[in-house]
Amino acid sequence: MNEFYQTFVETAQALAAARGLPWALPCDGAGKVPRGKAWDLGALAGVVPPPFFRLTDLGFDSSGLAALNEIRKRNGLIPVPATAMPSRWRDIFQAAVLTEVLIKKNKPRHALDNIGRHIRLLAACADDRDPWDITGEDVQLAYNAALAIGTSGKIAANFAMVMRIVIDGQHLADRSPLARFCVPYPTEDARSAQTRVDELQRRQNTYRDVDKVRTELSQRKAAEKLPEGKAFWELVRILWTEKPVTLADHIRFAQGKIGVLTGFRIGENATIPFDWERWREYADAQGRPAGERGGISRSLMLRHFAEKQVDDEGPEGVVLYETAQHIPQIFEQEVLDILRRTAEITRPMRERLRRQTETGRLFPEFEKDEVVSAAEMYIRVSGSLPLAEDERTRDLMQQYRYGYDPAILDALRSHQLDLLTPDFIAAMKKYWHRHIKDNLITVRDADGIVLGGRISWREAYFEVGDVEALIHRCMPTKLPDIEPFTLADGRKLYPYDLLFLMPIRALAENRNHGLTDVNWYFACGRISGSDLQMHLGGQADNLFARYGETDEDRNYTINNHSLRHLQNAELFRLGVADTIITKRFNRTSVQQSYEYDHRSLAEDLHDIDLPPIAEEKLGPRAQEAMRMIMAKKVSGPIVAEFLRVQREHGDDAAFDYLDAEADGLHVTPYGFCLNSFTVDPCPKHLECFNGCHHLTRSEVPEERKNLEQLRNRMQRAVAKIERTKGGIGRDNQLRHAKERLANIDKAIAAAPGTKPFPGGRDLFTPVEAKLGGSVLDGHAPRRSPDDLR
Repeated sequence: MNEFYQTFVETAQALAAARGLPWALPCDGAGKVPRGKAWDLGALAGVVPPPFFRLTDLGFDSSGLAALNEIRKRNGLIPVPATAMPSRWRDIFQAAVLTEVLIKKNKPRHALDNIGRHIRLLAACADDRDPWDITGEDVQLAYNAALAIGTSGKIAANFAMVMRIVIDGQHLADRSPLARFCVPYPTEDARSAQTRVDELQRRQNTYRDVDKVRTELSQRKAAEKLPEGKAFWELVRILWTEKPVTLADHIRFAQGKIGVLTGFRIGENATIPFDWERWREYADAQGRPAGERGGISRSLMLRHFAEKQVDDEGPEGVVLYETAQHIPQIFEQEVLDILRRTAEITRPMRERLRRQTETGRLFPEFEKDEVVSAAEMYIRVSGSLPLAEDERTRDLMQQYRYGYDPAILDALRSHQLDLLTPDFIAAMKKYWHRHIKDNLITVRDADGIVLGGRISWREAYFEVGDVEALIHRCMPTKLPDIEPFTLADGRKLYPYDLLFLMPIRALAENRNHGLTDVNWYFACGRISGSDLQMHLGGQADNLFARYGETDEDRNYTINNHSLRHLQNAELFRLGVADTIITKRFNRTSVQQSYEYDHRSLAEDLHDIDLPPIAEEKLGPRAQEAMRMIMAKKVSGPIVAEFLRVQREHGDDAAFDYLDAEADGLHVTPYGFCLNSFTVDPCPKHLECFNGCHHLTRSEVPEERKNLEQLRNRMQRAVAKIERTKGGIGRDNQLRHAKERLANIDKAIAAAPGTKPFPGGRDLFTPVEAKLGGSVLDGHAPRRSPDDLR
C-alpha cells in the first residue's frame, strides 16, 4: 500500500471518528447508502438546508459509467456493471470528500460534484486495481469518458483538476504524476470535446487568456464574462414590463431586479433579510442636515450577508457575515418599492413560518385534537386551490394577478369554498383517497367521530394531529424550513427572518392557472440560490422561455454572476474610485475589483482628464497619446522628448511638439512604445525586448504569449549553440543569445505598467548619432598619424 494513501485515509478516518461519523457506511449492491445512515455533509459544514448534501452513493458514477461502457463497447469489451466501489476506492472517496469539507473548508456541493464524482469515475476505469496502483491508461480512459459527458467541457476539466490536486498533489498513486495522461484519444469526437475543454479553460483563466486581446481601442477585456447584450436587455424588458403569471415568478422577478441593481452574488441575493432597510443621516459640523448645504441628508443602505469573507467561518462551520451596501440615489425608490412589495406579499408565509418555528407544529393555528373540513385541509396540505369558471372567480383572479394582494387571495378562496364545485370535490377526493386506502389517515365527521362506509366529502373532516403525523411520515420533503443560520457574532437568523420566501414543492404552480394558496399552504421556506440561477438559464423552462417576445428571445440564458461583472465594469467606466467599488462589493483588496474590470482601452483612457490647453491644441490621435502618457501606459523617445520640451520650454511648446510628432499609438508585440514610425523609424524596431529602456509592459495578455514564444525559440537556439563543438564565432553567438534570453526573462517577469529595463540602453538612438554623425553628415572626422600606421 502507498504510504501517502494510507496517511490520507487515516487522517480522514480520525476526522470522522472525532465527529461521530461511522466510516464503514452500509450500502446495497449498487452502492446506495440508506438515507438514515448517510453522512450529512451540509451539517458538517454548517450549511443550513435546503438543499441537503448527503453522501448517499458509494457506487460508480452513473453518467461516467455510461460513457465508459460506450468506449468499451466500441473496443469489443464487456460493460462494467453498476456496483458498489471496492473498499479501497470507497476509502479514498470518503477521505477526499471529508478533506474538502473539513480541512479545505470547501462547500459540500463542490466536494461531491467536483471532487467525489471523479474519483468514482476513476474507480470504474481502474479494472480492479487499487487506487495507488492505477496506470496512465486508466487515467486516459477515465478522462475520455469524462470528455463524453456534457457539452461544456467542465466535467473533463474538473477530472483533470482532481488528478492534479488530489491524486498527484497528495502522491496517492505509485506512478504519479498521472495528470499528464489527461489527453484525448485520437478520434474526432474526443478531439472536438477537448477543444471545448480548452475553450472553457481559456475563458476561466483570464490571467492566461491570450485569445481575448484588446487589439482595438473598443475591444473589452474578458468580454465573455459579461452578459450577452441582447440577453441582458431582454431580461430587463421582462423584469420591468412583463406581468408575472405566478406568485413564485413575481418573487423571482424581484430577485432578478435586485441582482441587476446591486450586483449581489446569487447567495447574497437569496438571503436578504426581512429587516433589510437601513438609513444613514448626514449633517454638517453644526449638526444641520447636509442637504441644506448642498449635500445629501439621508441615504439608503441594504443590509445583507456577504459571501467569501474572511470572517464567514465559525467554530461550527459557515456563518453569515452581516454588512450593508449603499444604494445609489437614482435607485433608492426602485429598491424600496421592490423589497417593500415583496415583504407584503410574503407576509402570510412569514407569519406562519414564525409560528411553526416557535411551536414545532405544522398547523399552529389549530389544536392537535381539533377537526377541520377535508376541503380546507386539502388546500392547507396541497397548496392547490381549484378554481370555478364563474365571473366572480375570473374578476378576483384578475385582481390577484395584478399585485398578488394577500387579502384578494383570501376573498378568492372563500368564494371557492362557498361554491365547492364538482371539480374541487374530485380533486380533493383523489388527493385524500390514496392515504385513506393505505390506512394512513382517518375520515371523521364534524364532531370528530370516525366515519365508516361511503364518504360524503362535503361533510368530511380530519383531525389536525392525524394530518400532521401523515405529513411527517409521507411528505418529509415538504416540511417547512425552520433550521436557523448562525451569524458571525453568534446570533441566530431563522428562515422567517429572510425576505424572499417561497412555497415548497407547490405543484399548483403548474395547475389551476398557476395558483397556489400561499395564505394557507403549510409548507414554505427560503429560496435557495440555485432556484434563481435555474430560472435565468439553468433549465429549459426559464424566465426567458416563459416571457420572451420572440423565438430568439425565448432561447436566451444569463449567468447571474455576469450581472455582478457588468455593474463592476460600469462603475469603473463611470469613473467611480476603485476603493469605493471594492467596498461596495465587500472585497478585501482593490486588485480583486480589477479582475471584474471589463473596460475597453478607449474607456480606460477616456477617464483621464486632459488639461484645457491640451484639449485645445491636440488633435484626437494626439489626445489619445497624451492620455497614455498621463496614465504612464506608454514610453519611448517621443515621450522622453515631450517631457524634456515641457520641462524646458513649457506646456505650449510641448503640446505643439506632441501634436506634430505623435502620429498614433503604436503597440509593439512586447509592450508600449510611443514613436513616430512614419517620420523617424526606430532602428531596433521589434527588438525592444532586448533591454531597451523605453519598453513598458502593458496588461495585454498577448504580450506574454509573444515573449514566451520568443523565449522558447531562444532557449532552443542556446541549446543548439552549446551542442556545437567549437567553430568561428561560437562564443560570441552564445554570449549574444544568452544576453537576449536573460532580457526576455526580465520582460516576462515585469508587471504591467512597469519598465523591464529602467536602466537599460536607448535602442532608438541611431548608431550615427552615437558616433557623432556618419561620413555623409559633413566632413570626415580627422585622424591622427597614429591612426594611419
